[in-house]
Amino acid sequence: MPKTQKKFITIGFDASREPLDELFWCEAEQDGDWTNINVCDRLRTRREITERIAELDNAVIGVDFPLGFPNGFMVFLASKVGVKDHDGLVKKIREDLKKNTDDGIRKWIDLMGEYRETKTESAEEAQARFSINNKKPVRGRLRELPVHERRTMIERFRRIDRIIRRQFPDAVASTLGIQYNRLTRRYEFVSANARGRTTLVGISLLEQVREAKPEVAIWPFEKPKDITVVETFPKLFEERLAVKPDELRTYFDHEEDNGLHVAKEVRELVYTHDKARESCVSLLGMLSAERREDKLLRPLRDYRDAFYSNDEVQSEGWIYGIGFKELTPKEFLKSEDPAPPSEPVLEPEPTLSQE
Repeated sequence: MPKTQKKFITIGFDASREPLDELFWCEAEQDGDWTNINVCDRLRTRREITERIAELDNAVIGVDFPLGFPNGFMVFLASKVGVKDHDGLVKKIREDLKKNTDDGIRKWIDLMGEYRETKTESAEEAQARFSINNKKPVRGRLRELPVHERRTMIERFRRIDRIIRRQFPDAVASTLGIQYNRLTRRYEFVSANARGRTTLVGISLLEQVREAKPEVAIWPFEKPKDITVVETFPKLFEERLAVKPDELRTYFDHEEDNGLHVAKEVRELVYTHDKARESCVSLLGMLSAERREDKLLRPLRDYRDAFYSNDEVQSEGWIYGIGFKELTPKEFLKSEDPAPPSEPVLEPEPTLSQE
């Protein structure tokens, strides 16, 4: 680990077109026995993130977007466009989005659509499902459903996503979440902040950050450095800290006795804006993890060499605060996600700490 971190930052990300309304930068700094949250700013452009990080000397930065894709998609990319590892993925995304973000995203949606169609239910299975779900009597021969109307059987979630989905089954969308648009006759993201779009825009931004400041580490693909970017999942911290929107005032007042100071202007913003509140709670969660106040949240120093040498982690990434263990072959098979994308995934309910 690098020297003791003094500054912690969370970024509530917005992947929509600029100027932005939902992009927030929250910052805490440790000063002796006190931790001060004096900054929670709404940013209008993503360039401001690059500029602010370039001025830092020491920080752990949490971003609320995925830093990787499922391993199956990575295997597909290796054969399709020659992307062999996460570093190659980052550089390829940055290259494609650099000149024109929309054109670059279009290329990646097409890749996702092609990957989706590499493994689908058969025409016979699709017809059988269609006839069962269609309440009206079917006359004549059923038409053969085109491939984009069949259920896909591809690997849609990273291992860390499947772990999170056990506790938050409705809160984790696939980074490969696309829908076929019958008017344009092509696949599209479901919204401007679809998880796949935020992944592409966010990864492209982080590569831009490293172009400006090469010493920044992107965790877990690199071990922590003086400035380290990690992926966060805000709902995890809300659950662990049990901080509801109407309880923030009481929480801040109580924690002031424990050395937490939250500036007045920060309080006023997080009381009235959901995205700002989410970023602030994530920041509180990171502080709780690094100070070991919650033993179920893992600080960065807890991750050992086996974690950084794991092929799956190096391919897909990981979420800050969640423990890791090597899976036995039997456990690995049980961890796979066999359900089609249109149905909920039913999994056993171990706690996140069991990982």
